[in-house]
Amino acid sequence: MKTAFKRSIWQVALASAFITCAATSLAQVKVGVIQGLSGPPAVVDFGESYLQGIKLALKDYQAAGGKTKIELIVYDDEANPQRAVSLAQRLIQNDKVPVIIGTVSSGNVLAMAPILQKAGIPLMAGPGIATNITAQFINEKPSYIFRCSMVEKFQIDQMLDWGAKTFKRIGLVHSTTGYGNFAAKEIQDGLKKRGMELVAIEAAAPGVNDLTPQMVKLRDTKAELVLNFHESFELPFRPMPRINYKPVVAGNWGLSSQKVLEIVGKEAIEGTVMGQALDVGTARAKSFDERMQKEYGKDYRWPVVTSLGYDAAQIVFKAVNQVGKSDPEAIRNAIENISGIEAVSATPAKPFSPTDHECLDYENVFLGVWKNGVVTRLKY
Repeated sequence: MKTAFKRSIWQVALASAFITCAATSLAQVKVGVIQGLSGPPAVVDFGESYLQGIKLALKDYQAAGGKTKIELIVYDDEANPQRAVSLAQRLIQNDKVPVIIGTVSSGNVLAMAPILQKAGIPLMAGPGIATNITAQFINEKPSYIFRCSMVEKFQIDQMLDWGAKTFKRIGLVHSTTGYGNFAAKEIQDGLKKRGMELVAIEAAAPGVNDLTPQMVKLRDTKAELVLNFHESFELPFRPMPRINYKPVVAGNWGLSSQKVLEIVGKEAIEGTVMGQALDVGTARAKSFDERMQKEYGKDYRWPVVTSLGYDAAQIVFKAVNQVGKSDPEAIRNAIENISGIEAVSATPAKPFSPTDHECLDYENVFLGVWKNGVVTRLKY
């Protein structure tokens, strides 16, 4: 009787151990994704491209046999800050996600980031680029706000370093949105530090689709380089043939989108410069580009944004896999200490530290230029 009892205890123990192992091997973590997938075309272009990278990273994670099953919960914030906040709260309260990736509009990121910081849910921001997204939280102990995207200040600094060395007369055209006004101030302050001033500053309100008056004024001031920081990236190009004006145009990384190439045209966009974080000359970038073309065909439009979405997801998925459960604090710590990332973009192998939650720093950002229908690294 005693022997049978002992045997029964061992059977229960073994069964319990088996169930525990099975549960561990089938551990599942939900990862929230908020992106701009409807609304203004430029927003959708960013959002869809970043999401394409995230989805390919999940496919690669699954193929590599990650021990933790990851499920993406994807929502569209419609480029609306109030909706972004509502979706962040939904992901925390209803979906119980321990980490979120997103979103396009910097205003949306800045609206939902304080909520996530207070809730202790790590945010991997992207592709929003406003300079202060992580900086305003970095002194929190700990900060839950990270980013894997371009940073406005870094691309502007790279552009002004090049522009001040290369041109004598620089002009600016920008929108009067919060983004456009912020960029204009950064540019003016940056040029003053380099001993220069803009020869002309032209602005256009949202909804104004003809920038002929602004471009005529830039032409008349003989601006050799026009800095384009308008969200409708194509607008400054439209009047230039009619007014016989062909300056060098440089601006936001949005100028590297295939959609902008299609709208503006290969000849008109030739020589246009923008911030970049993907060098298509590297073997890894070429391989990634080929895979994305096979995966998404004509819907694949934006290599640099897609690559940063891929790298953001790589980092998050690796952190989740290390932790192995839905534990926001542990995932935050894993993200901050992650290393060995084989990035497609210029993201370094160890992207973050306790004092730096940007995957890209000034030295990782460079300038790209349209050349024969392809964005290549600008050499100067």
